Amino acid sequence: MSLQKFVFKNSQTIGAAAAEQDKRYLYDCFVDTGVLETLLDCEDHRCILDGRTGAGKSALIAMICEQQEHVIPIGANSLSLEYIANSNIINFFAEAGTNLNLFYRLLWRHVFVVEILGEKFGSAPKTQGFSGWIRNCLGKNENHRMALDYLSDWSDSFWKETDHRVKEVTHKLEKDLGGVVTTKLPKIGDLNLTAARKLTEEQKAEVSHLGQEVVNKVQIKELNAIVKVLDEILLTDRQKKYYLVIDKLDEDWVEEKLRFRLIRELIETGMAFTNQISNVKVVISLRNDLLDRVYRYTRDTGFQEEKYTDSSIKLLWTKRQLIEVLDNRINKLVKNKYTNKLVSSTDVMRGVKFNKYQVQLASEYMIERTLLRPRDLIQFFNTCIEQADGEIIISNHALFEAEGIYSRGRFRALIDEWFGIYPNLGLISQILRGMPPKFLVGKFTKESLEDGCLQALTNSDLRREGKWYEEMNGIVEERFSVDTYRINLVSRLYKVGLIGLKSNNSMPVSWSFIRGSSISKAEIFDESEVHIQKAFWRYFGVKPPTKR
Repeated sequence: MSLQKFVFKNSQTIGAAAAEQDKRYLYDCFVDTGVLETLLDCEDHRCILDGRTGAGKSALIAMICEQQEHVIPIGANSLSLEYIANSNIINFFAEAGTNLNLFYRLLWRHVFVVEILGEKFGSAPKTQGFSGWIRNCLGKNENHRMALDYLSDWSDSFWKETDHRVKEVTHKLEKDLGGVVTTKLPKIGDLNLTAARKLTEEQKAEVSHLGQEVVNKVQIKELNAIVKVLDEILLTDRQKKYYLVIDKLDEDWVEEKLRFRLIRELIETGMAFTNQISNVKVVISLRNDLLDRVYRYTRDTGFQEEKYTDSSIKLLWTKRQLIEVLDNRINKLVKNKYTNKLVSSTDVMRGVKFNKYQVQLASEYMIERTLLRPRDLIQFFNTCIEQADGEIIISNHALFEAEGIYSRGRFRALIDEWFGIYPNLGLISQILRGMPPKFLVGKFTKESLEDGCLQALTNSDLRREGKWYEEMNGIVEERFSVDTYRINLVSRLYKVGLIGLKSNNSMPVSWSFIRGSSISKAEIFDESEVHIQKAFWRYFGVKPPTKR
């Protein structure tokens, strides 16, 4: 196709990395892999959207908000959950051993119920007229008494900001907890974290027991009653769907230990809500590394991970779907101004020549250098545009120049993505520098591992904490097994996506962004093949194999 009037300018892009900054392209160029349809199906119980950074979770949330009338976005930052984290009374009882999970579940259920009622009745009267209207709807049925009590207690909350509801419910628990200590353990004195740590074991046991009695009396029965009323009486129009969407849970909205517990109870509440109310769907967007940590740090007696896996939708992309994403965006960039015909990547990019006999589609070359997610591909092409400034087509030269810049940027993005789990990943992964594209695990020799650890330990950027730091110290001081460290190293590099692994000759190469986030250490042998992901070849100085 001739595009003689079109010239690339370095100010052009085919979209932004973040969905909230990508409005120009997102809606017109959206590619549905089938996940959006599933999320919109209120009869489908899957409500956890599980994907890596840049896989399109926020884009899906944006599409739900764009397409549906009754969408209720709930942002963790808007809930004032730090109020719980800073509560002296709650910290006192948590430190003493009181299990607050039931309260956290009540909190989420309360927020959900009030948000739905507020969306349902919109500008309904905020006075006794509303309560009276609800009573007329429910009649004098004794089965609805608890629901009516709940509505009477909290009716003023329906038209206030969400953070007010969180504070209101938390304050009620604080009052009940403080009251029971004042009444039954008056000698305790101040109720704060410091005081809790000074309690004797006997006092802790008594405080924990009293606190548990209070927590176990929270309004769960009343809330269960109102959920039933929502399904059977207030939300009977099955054509009118309600979506509660929760995103941005990976941000630092509250301290980590409490955040994991709140997310676990959010998931429990979301699954229950989706199953209990026919035309309400809760959609919880979670980065899969965060989801892994939530399960790991909140695992308790009776925990069954398969229950959560069954309620999750993994966000994965095929090469064909990614090419569609790229082509849609290129078409939008070029078509409106320069042609009435469809424009694709093959129209604006030259095939990649390895020799006079072998040529690969540029789009396929680029996708091989992504972790199979749209953000990588969009950023790669945007970098290509910068290098093709003033040209009518992206040449091989511009593509290769862009690849070096892109590779460095992808590595930095990966370090940021995994910093919460592996703060020293940027230093440790330097052991891949200068390696061939594929090699055996055994190539990580005792000498190379010791040298790598020593270099990392003397680097001023090293975070002197965590298992990796302890292991490196152990290697240098000869307290830690090199064989164990080698397996741990390969396992972690695989998990983040820097490498793929071919366990043995009868197995294909496995990648975490396709198979899953981890690999069994029992699958790692000295004879296993390590494949460095092509996105990072240029950064690590990997020399590609000679094409024949």
